[in-house]
Amino acid sequence: MMVSQQDKITVSQTVIVITNFLLGTGILTLPRISVEAVKTPDVWLSVAFGGLIALLAGFIMVKLSMEYPEKTLYQYSRDIIGKWPGRLFSLLLICYFLATSSFQVRSVTEVMGFYLLEETPLWAMAMVFLWSGIYLITGGINPIARLYEIIFPITVLIFLIVIFMSASIFDTDNLRPVLGKGIVPVMQGVKTTSFAYTGIEVLLIIVPFMRKPKQALKAALIGISFPIVFYVITVIMVIGALSIDGVTSRT
Repeated sequence: MMVSQQDKITVSQTVIVITNFLLGTGILTLPRISVEAVKTPDVWLSVAFGGLIALLAGFIMVKLSMEYPEKTLYQYSRDIIGKWPGRLFSLLLICYFLATSSFQVRSVTEVMGFYLLEETPLWAMAMVFLWSGIYLITGGINPIARLYEIIFPITVLIFLIVIFMSASIFDTDNLRPVLGKGIVPVMQGVKTTSFAYTGIEVLLIIVPFMRKPKQALKAALIGISFPIVFYVITVIMVIGALSIDGVTSRT
């Protein structure tokens, strides 16, 4: 099935779509769960290594998709493993995305209920997000990309404001010693921090929607790099402000 030219997105839009798919409510829990896994101030190294794994996975996904530039994974999986196994794989992938979406909706409603709308039922907040999302996807990928173009600068602005406000309580001693217990705890934490980069699977679907699919690899590497920087800075600032003991008891 060919994608119409009206439903194609630019390289910059692709970068922003990938970035927004990777950034989620996990950024709020990442410092705590990563510290629980590593138990040293070197958590930021685990996050960085997890990002390198995401870059490698993104490279593989894009290279695979570029072999079938006019097809999504749902379509070319049949060419690789056969018609019926491909359909089964597509069904499993759909179930995965539904489960991931459910988790994200529940997470964001929990955050809103905790910080903003304490008396509002979770189902009411969830329905607003679901209805908005369903309305958005009926227009194809272009409205989604344009919305992300609006959201992303706002996200960056708020992120920078929070970081600068936290600078006054940041203490570099909370990040020392670097590799005090060696590299082993850092590598053990990579398994946990890698989950922060879920959403990278969009690379298996987005390439056919690009106006310049030959630049998909460039878009993927840049799009993944933004979340890596966001996550590493977040972990460094949170641990520097609260210490690893403080982080384990707070989200």
